[in-house]
Amino acid sequence: MKVLGIESTAHTFGAGVVDDGTVLSNVRDMYVPEEGGIHPREAAEHHVRVGGDVVKRALGEAGMSESDIDLVAFSKGPGLGPCLRVGATVARVLSLKRKIPIIGANHCVAHLEIGRMLQARDPVLLYASGGNTQIIAFVKGRYRVLGETLDIGIGNMLDKLGRELGIPFPAGPKIEKLARGEPLEGILENDGPLSPRLLELPYSVKGMDVSFSGIMTAALSLRDRGADIPSICHSVQETAFSMLCEVTERALAHVGSEEVLLGGGVACNGRLRQMVSVMMEERGGRSFAPPPSLSVDNGAMIAYLGEIMYDAGIRHSLEDTMVDQRFRTDQVEAVWKRSRDLGRIVTPGTRDLEPGELPRPGEVLGRGAEAVITAGTYAGIPSVVKERPPKGYRLPELDRSLTSARLRKEVRMLRAMREAGVRTPHVLDMDEGSGRIVMELVPGPRLASVLNILREDERRDALRRMGEMVGDLHRNDIVHGDITTSNFILGSLSGGNADLCLIDASLSDRTEEMERKGVDLRLFREVYTSTHAGFEDALDEFFVGYRDRFSEAGKAEEKMKEIDGRGRYIHQD
Repeated sequence: MKVLGIESTAHTFGAGVVDDGTVLSNVRDMYVPEEGGIHPREAAEHHVRVGGDVVKRALGEAGMSESDIDLVAFSKGPGLGPCLRVGATVARVLSLKRKIPIIGANHCVAHLEIGRMLQARDPVLLYASGGNTQIIAFVKGRYRVLGETLDIGIGNMLDKLGRELGIPFPAGPKIEKLARGEPLEGILENDGPLSPRLLELPYSVKGMDVSFSGIMTAALSLRDRGADIPSICHSVQETAFSMLCEVTERALAHVGSEEVLLGGGVACNGRLRQMVSVMMEERGGRSFAPPPSLSVDNGAMIAYLGEIMYDAGIRHSLEDTMVDQRFRTDQVEAVWKRSRDLGRIVTPGTRDLEPGELPRPGEVLGRGAEAVITAGTYAGIPSVVKERPPKGYRLPELDRSLTSARLRKEVRMLRAMREAGVRTPHVLDMDEGSGRIVMELVPGPRLASVLNILREDERRDALRRMGEMVGDLHRNDIVHGDITTSNFILGSLSGGNADLCLIDASLSDRTEEMERKGVDLRLFREVYTSTHAGFEDALDEFFVGYRDRFSEAGKAEEKMKEIDGRGRYIHQD
């Protein structure tokens, strides 16, 4: 089947032709504003001017004419409304003129599906583009969002920073060049290369979510205090990309995957690709990234997804082709993909225990985003050793700073949580120099690994108890920072009472802010509905327990809904 794909979500109008999964052409024309950021109407006017020529060139490079096309696909969303409507109109005209079927494709899913060319089996997807930054896994027939930006997409942040620093649009590739200390016209052009310094910037990770707006604000403050632009670019890249690697690794551990697929325009960045590759080598897994021409916004990926959808039996009428600026990745029912049943989730290279089971000394029990957990003994007491090995993807000075701060915080906050009435493991020993903590062993599996296979009443009991524990924390003005089923150990289930132990307090904090409590709740809900799809009804039990223990639960839940609106990010400027 010969498919013409049309892309017009933001600054790029693209057209590409795919025939039976093979890309025959891929033509793009990008709108570059004279100053400032993208103005939707101006970008749409650009698309109107160049659209016909781009389509003609794509057909020509594929050795075809309009009459050869069997199907036309277009980006239905998410994106800028005026831009989306141009692409949709072009597609409708071709469909009516040639009497061929039309398919409206999700732009984000197209970025993800093009990675299937690389033979990735079941990867976690790091989708980093202008308006979207998401950590995604495929579960129960849909691409589920495990984590995302809570404010601004990574690409938009880089472009806005570039404007403030006098770097022309698109700023991302030029920031990458300056971060390496290479000359750029108007910046360093007469000075030659230099070695940029790492400057301190906010490192904002909240479980599997990230926030970038604070990085940009702090970077501009450094500029105002005299910091050089290459060092600012270097520091922004290293900090932001380290955050992306960390939340991706956390997702890998949570769903038990050994593969990462990069997608989106920012995925073209060589430093980000290198960091993800190093991360996966250290985990014994693999990373995949499409070539740059298929990572940026392009028509070929739309054609590719359109062909897959059509072959799977999906049909759209003209009435189905209305654009959707807020078309979420997780709204798409991917009937063309085989859905794996998660069942029991075990991180590769580890073994989960049964409730009450004691491990063998030296056995690896966990491998998360930060640490490796190994069974041992301490003064004759069954224990676990939590070691934070250096992360090769992070610069050593950034890695040491994070490791030291989080280790101290974990010891302090585990005690604070126990004082709030929440069961946590006792710390037996700590060595800050090696990033090592020895804690009492809590026999049992991670709740994440067994929740999908519990009986319904057991699952509800466990979730209600989780809610009670989080309510106790919030009542005492403590936020955990990574509330997921991976961070609860299930000791036993008896008599309708789940014996749970909360672990990993390295992202926790003391705060009265309802915003932070709302972030805790939102993270839990998003990750739960992604990883434990099909068991959403039991989620109500979590909030029953939460409300029972926290008198201001209603305020926190309202804040969760407010934050949720911010997290459902789309292309905007």
